[in-house]
Amino acid sequence: MKRILVFSDSHGECDNMIKVTENIIGVDLIVHCGDYSRDAVFMRKAFPDTDVVSVRGNNEFGLGFDELWETIEVDGVRIFITHGHIQGVKSGLDTLIERCKKENCSVGLFGHTHRSLCEKQDGVLLLNPGSIRGRMGTYGVIEIEDGEPKGAVISL
Repeated sequence: MKRILVFSDSHGECDNMIKVTENIIGVDLIVHCGDYSRDAVFMRKAFPDTDVVSVRGNNEFGLGFDELWETIEVDGVRIFITHGHIQGVKSGLDTLIERCKKENCSVGLFGHTHRSLCEKQDGVLLLNPGSIRGRMGTYGVIEIEDGEPKGAVISL
């Protein structure tokens, strides 16, 4: 089984990401869905033995951090990662779902709205971890076993 931690919208606050990562056993990958990619750089330094993938959010123009979206594969499962502002996720998820299908991804990870979501739509598992900031922060976990992804959003 592979375990992926998913964070978004940390906006410079890394303490909660550190605490979560330290307390979850068997983390294979950390994904940061943007706002701020510099926090993903911090996570790479704090957890040098864990892979970290990040994408740029809407508050990071011209800073030279990471891509606007990325497609990765984990244990045969293709995952589309974006912040979500380019796909207009505040207005609906159709564009995101279309992009996931175009990229042959069965999982779509995004942020931007600061509202958590984990549900399957049109054959795509969509997960928005919400915002990890503050006492009411949330994050996501994706577990892949036998080629099947399962997701959850967890409150601090």
